[in-house]
Amino acid sequence: MRTADQQVLLFLDDLELLVGELRRIYPSAVASADAVRIGGQAGGVAVRSSGISDPTGDAAVDPRRRRRQSNVKKARSDVKAAVVAARSALSHAMRAADR
Repeated sequence: MRTADQQVLLFLDDLELLVGELRRIYPSAVASADAVRIGGQAGGVAVRSSGISDPTGDAAVDPRRRRRQSNVKKARSDVKAAVVAARSALSHAMRAADR
């Protein structure tokens, strides 16, 4: 077997490990991205110098939350691209194995 073919087998081993890690981490990443933490006072309405605060609105436009949601969106896209690429690689390998 050529060095390039051995490297492909190593990449396949890496893919197996990465899929396991993704299955473990992805649900908590989604939960973290969807979490809305509303701060503020427990009782009454907080008033700032600019008027009445809107903790729900603040949570919706929180840059950290937006960044987490963007990263989850990129992960979804990358997983889809990886599946398409893996199917393509399988198809090519099957064609090469066909006599």
